[in-house]
Amino acid sequence: MAFEACTDKVNEAYHFLVLMRVAELEPGEGVPARLQGEAAFRFAFSAFINAVRSVLLLLQEEGGQVPGFTRWYVTVRERRLKTEEAAFFGERRDYRLVFDGGVSPVPVPGSSLGRVKVEPVEPVQLPAVDTDGHEGHIRFWEGPRELVTEACARYLEMLTELVQQAEKLAQ
Repeated sequence: MAFEACTDKVNEAYHFLVLMRVAELEPGEGVPARLQGEAAFRFAFSAFINAVRSVLLLLQEEGGQVPGFTRWYVTVRERRLKTEEAAFFGERRDYRLVFDGGVSPVPVPGSSLGRVKVEPVEPVQLPAVDTDGHEGHIRFWEGPRELVTEACARYLEMLTELVQQAEKLAQ
């Protein structure tokens, strides 16, 4: 199956998005305390950013042998990856998140990914990211005006669509 590593990273990013949402739940909702609060949110957010950045790197690497991929990717890069949102998630190295107790920095290292060996996985359906109905409260200090989890979910939806389109090219 083509784009296995991309699919795996999309699933990984989705996992960390869920953990961000869990971190925002009110205490006492049956969630272990270590999975809630500011630190848990920052850790999950940092891991989410690293996973979504890996999606684009792996997309290019895995698509190198797919006929028509380069032409498709150039178009995608011009139309979808040069948006303000894509630049915010893809190029920023320091994020500042606004919590109830104040602003907290979340530094994220630059993108660097060597050759990755991915074991074959069972074919999976990419996750549908539901961006509605989450009652979060953490916001970016600068950048998207919406809640952090909502902005992350929208960006992950866009990346999921790109991976699905790339998979169709490979068929």
